[in-house]
Amino acid sequence: MVKVRRIATLVRALMMGTVMTTGVVATGSVLIGCEGDDRAPETHIKRLSDPIKRTAAVERLILMYNDKMTSDKQERNGPAVKPLLDLIVKPLSELAEKADLDQKTQGKLLAMLADTRDKRALTALVKAVDSYKMDDKRPEEFDTNMNDVVRNLGEMKATEASDALLKLFQSTRFSWPKAQNKTFGRTLQDTMIAINDPKWEDGLIKLLDAPIKTLNNKEQKAIADQMYWQTVSALILGNIKSQKAVPTLIKVVLTPFKGPVGVTAISALIKIGKPSIDAGVKLLTGADPDLAMYAEEEFLRALEDKGEKVDDKKKADAKKAYLDNAVIVVANIGRAECAAPMLEQLEKGDETSDVIIARELYKLPKDQKVTDAFKKVWDDTKLEATIPGGMKAKQALTEAAASFADPTLAGAIGQAAHDLKTGEAGDIVDVQEAALVMLLKAGGPAQLDLIEKLAAKTSEGTPLGKGFEKELKIVRDLLKECGDKPDAWLKKLESPEAQKDSGFVGIKSAYMVAAFGGDAVRAKLVERRLATANAAVAFAIESMIDRLSPQGDKDAVEKFQAFIDKAVSSRDEQRANSVSNLKTVTNRLRARGQ
Repeated sequence: MVKVRRIATLVRALMMGTVMTTGVVATGSVLIGCEGDDRAPETHIKRLSDPIKRTAAVERLILMYNDKMTSDKQERNGPAVKPLLDLIVKPLSELAEKADLDQKTQGKLLAMLADTRDKRALTALVKAVDSYKMDDKRPEEFDTNMNDVVRNLGEMKATEASDALLKLFQSTRFSWPKAQNKTFGRTLQDTMIAINDPKWEDGLIKLLDAPIKTLNNKEQKAIADQMYWQTVSALILGNIKSQKAVPTLIKVVLTPFKGPVGVTAISALIKIGKPSIDAGVKLLTGADPDLAMYAEEEFLRALEDKGEKVDDKKKADAKKAYLDNAVIVVANIGRAECAAPMLEQLEKGDETSDVIIARELYKLPKDQKVTDAFKKVWDDTKLEATIPGGMKAKQALTEAAASFADPTLAGAIGQAAHDLKTGEAGDIVDVQEAALVMLLKAGGPAQLDLIEKLAAKTSEGTPLGKGFEKELKIVRDLLKECGDKPDAWLKKLESPEAQKDSGFVGIKSAYMVAAFGGDAVRAKLVERRLATANAAVAFAIESMIDRLSPQGDKDAVEKFQAFIDKAVSSRDEQRANSVSNLKTVTNRLRARGQ
């Protein structure tokens, strides 16, 4: 026992001697220091090479990044974040590129690297997108993390990822659960739009060319996929001003099977500008028989797809299907040179064709010849005439007249409608009611008596004005107060009252500001649009700015584009949708100024 105690004493002495000799104090922190300081990123960087410690090290470095981002208030170049990124981005990117981690940890790492928006991580991020295989299974955490990767590549406008992104876009089916997860499909769309790589031109045209064979409810998933691919493709082709895509974009407009895509295709054609006009005019004048035949075949195929009987009337409508859409293309581009071919076509067309053309004339720059041509078509159109879709032609023209923002034209058409006597009573009433609504918007002080007379017209004993009593009072009061003074109308447009309820005070004021103020008030209308939240009033102001800008407006385009970009980037669906018409107007103003 004595011998054992001596040995124990000797061991303690030796240990104490060692400690004293080396001068190391055996505290808890230094014992950890043998492995490295757990609070230092360098410690965990070293552990990345150890398969056993690697996962924990990755998670610890991600936690450090998140903590530093919080302390620097999400500023990636902040005093705490930037030094950390300089240490960890390179080794973590190299690890991510090797993909030696389990999927869950790999996803977290990729999401964190993407969030840094550090160019040094791009190689790993691009490889991850390129190798990502989306399927129609239930989404997992890794899919959510890849959503973050794609979103941040868009924020970085990383053209380095363009090939991988196009490949992912082409393979993403919008109907799949994984595309719906955290709106991944929308995220991918936004990233594609942010990058807008001209290299995608051929691939996007190929997607846009794909036919839609049926709109049968049984095929809704396949239809949703096609609408996704084709809408995004049309949007980007417009953004990159692809002249090569013009024929394909026009074919999209010509087929009823691609209706929702057609709106985006027209917007793209507007952005492309003059090449679209040339192709549209060629179709309008019948100089493109192949596209005219395509429009006819698609029109008939759509009727058959809906199970409708194809009679002689519908066959005749099919023959003119190209014209309706050609007019829409040319008119929506809205440059001054679009007027002549449309007016020339009025000299050749039949009644139906003339109505189709005249209904779009207000989209052209203000020109008395255009206004006079519209009035002539209105006068010549028979009361019983209809246009494709079954709408009564004279009623459709009467409604379109308001958009000219011309009280004189509104008064002439309103008076002619008031004086109608020959025809079916119901048809007459429909036109007179449309004229009343048109005058409520576009009529000035000189038309107030006519407004009252139309309102007093009766249908089955009920005055036409019965359903518009509130609007009639507003118009009476405003016309008496503001007269033909643009400044007085502008003051009304700027008042809180203009935004209330249906916004009719604002709508009426916008029309009158344009009618009596002319080009001089355009800049004020631009500022008013940027401050307007009521959707109906916003639409009226946009329409009037469009009407007052025959040569475009560079200042308005810049302000509107910034406003649109902010609304879209807000990720607020309602706010993004609120600028849909403003996008069209902005594109048209840009095209006119080319």
